[in-house]
Amino acid sequence: FSLLMKVIEIKRSLSLLSGLILAATTWVVSLELISDRPLPNAIFSQSIIERKMEAAEKPGKGSKTLVVGGSNVAFGIDTVRMSRTIGEEFVNFGCIAGIGPEIILSALRPSLSEGDRILFCWEYGLYRFKRRDQNITYLNLLFGPQREIYENYPFLDQVVLSLRLPFGHLRDSLMTHLNPYADPMIYKCSWDFDAGGNVRSNAGVVTSEEELLKKSLDALCTELIVSSEARKTIMDFLGYCRAMNVEVLASWPNLFAHPSYLKNQIPRENIQRIREFWEDLSVPVIGKAEDSMLGSEFFHDTYYHLNTKGVKKRTDLLIEELKPWYAVPGAEG
Repeated sequence: FSLLMKVIEIKRSLSLLSGLILAATTWVVSLELISDRPLPNAIFSQSIIERKMEAAEKPGKGSKTLVVGGSNVAFGIDTVRMSRTIGEEFVNFGCIAGIGPEIILSALRPSLSEGDRILFCWEYGLYRFKRRDQNITYLNLLFGPQREIYENYPFLDQVVLSLRLPFGHLRDSLMTHLNPYADPMIYKCSWDFDAGGNVRSNAGVVTSEEELLKKSLDALCTELIVSSEARKTIMDFLGYCRAMNVEVLASWPNLFAHPSYLKNQIPRENIQRIREFWEDLSVPVIGKAEDSMLGSEFFHDTYYHLNTKGVKKRTDLLIEELKPWYAVPGAEG
């Protein structure tokens, strides 16, 4: 009798295992089949990446400087103004922070040439990037237009990431692309970019000071430990740049000057850790983080997005900080 029970138990276990394998295989095959049918937010994010790549690849004379980050760069730096003042070509390569550093830097690599410069204005959350986090923007890109990056990940990462994806992904993909009444391309980003990659649809103040004061930025107000994934991604990219004779500089993201940032010790310590992170990698750090924190009147719709008045103020500050690095008349350095 005991032998019979053991046989039954083994059969049950094998049936359960077979079912799990079948379910996993079906899920992986399904994701592969819809990889060319991205979800709306992946279409939105990918359209931003493509606009930035176009701006970076435009023909120019001599070397260029690419200002790199998430939407704080897109909505915060006027590279046309920088080019005109400094006398060298600048390109705004600000995407959105939610897509993660691996995707941003992968998109940037093809645009680099010998003699170029890169200026990182990384959002604070990007230093905490973890590949296996359930970031839906990042996941939808990996299982859509950025699938090549996913396919180069270690096998275990691929398995974990595929399990992180909600089951509704398959349904939403099919609904988006089988809808006879709407072209999926309507989900492309509607921000108004100029030829240099700068957002020009940020006039006026949409978010009030009261809204900005409601919540400080967790990424700055909780103890920062630069993740191993973020560190490796940046170190690999620096190796690529140095092999191509591309100089790398670092600066700070523009951010609403919430009172808690300057009053509390943790944000000050995090800022110092970030400075030390770059300096340990022999990357010069330009300016002070506090100088990039501005009042509410300079912001458009979030604590990272400046309005046109804020863009001018932030850009002019950055120009002054960068003059020693360029052959600008009257600059010291």
